[in-house]
Amino acid sequence: MNDAPPPLSPLSAPNQAAPSPPPGKKSGCGWIGGGCGLGCLLALGVMIALVIFAVVGTKNFLGKLMDEYTATEAIPVEAPVATPEQIAAAMAKYDGFQKGMEPGGTPVPLELTGEELNLLLFNHPSFSALAGKASVAIDGDQLTSRVSLDFADLPIPEGFFGDKLKGKFFNGDLALKMGMAAGRPSLYLENLSVNGNPVPEAFISGMRAQNLLENAHKDPQFMKLFDRIEDIRIKDGQLLVVPKALP
Repeated sequence: MNDAPPPLSPLSAPNQAAPSPPPGKKSGCGWIGGGCGLGCLLALGVMIALVIFAVVGTKNFLGKLMDEYTATEAIPVEAPVATPEQIAAAMAKYDGFQKGMEPGGTPVPLELTGEELNLLLFNHPSFSALAGKASVAIDGDQLTSRVSLDFADLPIPEGFFGDKLKGKFFNGDLALKMGMAAGRPSLYLENLSVNGNPVPEAFISGMRAQNLLENAHKDPQFMKLFDRIEDIRIKDGQLLVVPKALP
């Protein structure tokens, strides 16, 4: 028997804009959509990817298929194994970058391995929106993330789905590509699997066209962060963030 979920309908509009997260959705790193640094930037990108999947997916396939692409329980996301010294070193590296980005600070580049980024996800307050809910890996120039999120925690428009997503969890794996576009940070979804099953190409191809940080470009607080960044990308197995030099 083939246990793979039924195919999703292709997106009717490949360039459909991502739904804007409504104000007032609180997370551990501040108001989602508000400015709070790189931690929220990554959390926002992941959350927007899942919102697009939920909103567009529900519009394009029958409600009975929701059970195939959601779960009634979260899956455990294991904390990385590290010594206190390794955790402290990763946090000090990130804090030094954050301090340099503050007014009067001296900007310094930030380089993080996948292991260091995981330590931040589980231990640093700036990444608390994803603590215990996501882990990452970096391979070459690609960032992958395994997530287990309650749909109730995502900024999905209220009343849009009725009861379809109540008590449901998204358990999946995302492949993301980060870089610069028109002088500003960009984040694109490359692949997505749910409950161990790849989302069909006909569906995922439309999502690839959407810059997950598009709406963040309209937020004044995020723009303060973007305007300070010269380059951001995944390269040679590391996350690299290069701030602009002081004038």
